Amino acid sequence: MILLAGWRLAVAPNAWAVVVEGERVAVAASREEAQQAVENLLAAMGKGGYEGVQLAETIEYLPVKVDRGAINTPEELERLLAGRISFKVPATALEIDGVSRALLRDEATAVALLERLKKEFVPGEGAMVEEVKFKEKVSLVRQLAAPEDIASPDEVLALLKEGTEEVRQYTVQEGDCLWTIAQKFDLPVEKLQEANPQIQGERLDIGQVINLSARKPLLNVVVVYRQEVTESIPYPTEVKTTSQLWRGQERVKQAGVEGEKKVTYRVVAENGRVVGKEVLEAKVLKEPVTRIVERGTKVQVALAARGGSGRLAWPVSGPISSPYGYRGGEFHSGLDIAASYGTAVGAAEDGVVTQVGYMGGYGRMVTIDHGGGLVTRYAHLSGYNVKTGQRVSRGQIVGYVGTSGRTTGPHLHLEVLVDGEFRNPYQYLR
Repeated sequence: MILLAGWRLAVAPNAWAVVVEGERVAVAASREEAQQAVENLLAAMGKGGYEGVQLAETIEYLPVKVDRGAINTPEELERLLAGRISFKVPATALEIDGVSRALLRDEATAVALLERLKKEFVPGEGAMVEEVKFKEKVSLVRQLAAPEDIASPDEVLALLKEGTEEVRQYTVQEGDCLWTIAQKFDLPVEKLQEANPQIQGERLDIGQVINLSARKPLLNVVVVYRQEVTESIPYPTEVKTTSQLWRGQERVKQAGVEGEKKVTYRVVAENGRVVGKEVLEAKVLKEPVTRIVERGTKVQVALAARGGSGRLAWPVSGPISSPYGYRGGEFHSGLDIAASYGTAVGAAEDGVVTQVGYMGGYGRMVTIDHGGGLVTRYAHLSGYNVKTGQRVSRGQIVGYVGTSGRTTGPHLHLEVLVDGEFRNPYQYLR
């Protein structure tokens, strides 16, 4: 009996093991002491502002026989358990079109955040707001989550507004330049240059594939509002011909004066950018005054098509950066006129456009046949304003100064050909 009692005493449990998901993490002197350690950790989470804190893992308390030195103190119990167990707290998931995008502390925080986002895009004074809504379907779903997965309102707001990077590609077409492509996709030119470091200067080739990089918001705010504005009415221009002026010359006989009107629009804006506009009412406050221009019809004989010393109009205004003729060992077949990038280029005389397109070292070029064997060419353009077969008048815009083709800076390369032979353009411009 004595031996049996001694044996039972020797093997009887003297402590409680704390087992987390099947793994023994710590040993407590009593079950109550182990449970108290867990309760203390739960209480600490509650003090952090979280309510309804729950354990994420399954915890068991099992009686064990161990050496007295293996039993952990209450402080050791909390430290060991804090490194092994985790918690879940009630949270609110923000779903956009059925996809969970962020976790917030509670529904009130999520609602306040969405209202804050809407207010950022509500127009200011003078606008009568009719509707503010999200373009996407937004849902708030309650669920349990790890505290570290819950984001702050500022973090979520930045995510909703900035979204993710969306990279697409675009194939360069005839007449394209970085500026027109940027305008087409509502992007800064600098953004295109960053996305395409291989592009040197402004040169693009037809068929070239470039990257487009744009931030795509996760949530888009649509605002519908009415707005009353006062706008100017452009004055019309009446042209009267006169034989007292040379062809290509103009004189203003009566200055035009803009009118004024009050217009009420219904505007639809997405993230502050107007995507739709409807005129609800328009009232003229002041009628415009017509501008009257006299245009000359007097023509110089044969436009000096054969011998030069003619009166072709200058396509652009600017200094001559490179004259006609030999420069070093290379023959320069035209006249380079310096001008700012994007400056409008006018036709030197009436004629028919016979060629529009990219021509090797000429870059983007327009060719005009003026009749009588006289042809002019306009090269290194950044874009076109005419099509092949189109009839143009003297001074009509045919393109814009650029740097396409073989060039070191923006300028217009003008060529004059008579019966297929190059002539000095300067003789025809004087």
